[in-house]
Amino acid sequence: MDKRVEIQAEAPVRVENTLCARFRCTKSQCAACAVVCPVPGAVRLAEEGAEITGACVGCGACVSACPNGALRPLEDDARLAERIRERVQPERVFRIACARAQVRADLVLPCLSRLTEALVLEPLGRGAQRVELAAPDCSACGFKKAAPQWEKVTAFCGALCESAGLAAERVASLRVPSGKAEEVSPPEKALHVRRALFRAVAERWKATGDAVAAEAAAPEAVAPELFRDIVQRHSVNSKRTDLLQALAALSAGKAAAKVVLAAGVPLAQLEVDGRCIGCNVCETLCPVGALSHRDEGGNYALELDGARCTGCRVCEAACYQKALHVRETVDISVLFEPRRVTLMSASRRTCPVCGESILGDSSESCPSCRVSGDRRDAIARRFFVGGNQGDRS
Repeated sequence: MDKRVEIQAEAPVRVENTLCARFRCTKSQCAACAVVCPVPGAVRLAEEGAEITGACVGCGACVSACPNGALRPLEDDARLAERIRERVQPERVFRIACARAQVRADLVLPCLSRLTEALVLEPLGRGAQRVELAAPDCSACGFKKAAPQWEKVTAFCGALCESAGLAAERVASLRVPSGKAEEVSPPEKALHVRRALFRAVAERWKATGDAVAAEAAAPEAVAPELFRDIVQRHSVNSKRTDLLQALAALSAGKAAAKVVLAAGVPLAQLEVDGRCIGCNVCETLCPVGALSHRDEGGNYALELDGARCTGCRVCEAACYQKALHVRETVDISVLFEPRRVTLMSASRRTCPVCGESILGDSSESCPSCRVSGDRRDAIARRFFVGGNQGDRS
């Protein structure tokens, strides 16, 4: 009897929910992945977060667009960075092209919108003279909806170069005719290194194959994890980690301040006003763990790691008291010198009405009690004033 084995292809991109803004906060309006996706129906947005459907073709634009690094492609950034390092030659132009570009390039991708800032800057950190992103007119391409993403990444990389003391032109776009891109073969030494890597991976798979098969044959029942437990975890945003490493290789000295509009970059600077009650909801729901607090000696302080912050605005959307706001501008030099800054500091006290712990030196009740009191007063006014007037009419 013939036995048929059904093999299901792995999705080109998977979602790490703990990093997805929509998963962590239902109030989040983040749609970065859906905005750039060129394939109708490939990205589905829901309260449970983003979902990649079977329509996905693996162009990678969503991977580049997600500031939190929640989207993980089959060929991850580490593999692409390795391919880049194999081909970089000091003091030479490093060219990256889309598959439709009629040009020779060191690296060819299906779409340039797969590129992250870290990947674009990688050749410069390895001694390349300049990085060129070569593409034809994107208006005739099936991926044209994704084109603004690689243009945005190019502009941000130029700004980062300026902050690092380099010319913005070290990263440039190059318009070329449509055709078929030719990828230049890496040096022979790099080929030997890659073959050795593939052999090591193959041997590891062979050695662990029996164990994996045994696990697959007898899967253990796992109870679903509660949401409140999931959000306590803050997974590593490898996309930001890679960028910080690339910038460290790019800048030898102190980075220059460069202020840009926060709306156009995966970064933000926050401010907190006196309405903060120290509930720590913003800290808990932050996908990348950029916020943290200190409670010492009756004093509360909320801190921000600016280099981790991606500007996803989950904290702003989740703050019930509307005490936290994202500034309109941001100084991108914070990426070169990671540090924590104190957003607000206040003494702890107890609300005289409900007994809950709140912040500040005032003798007033907490915001919730004040709102409840205002509502009671408004109802009373409507009943005694508005109601009587209605009866007389």
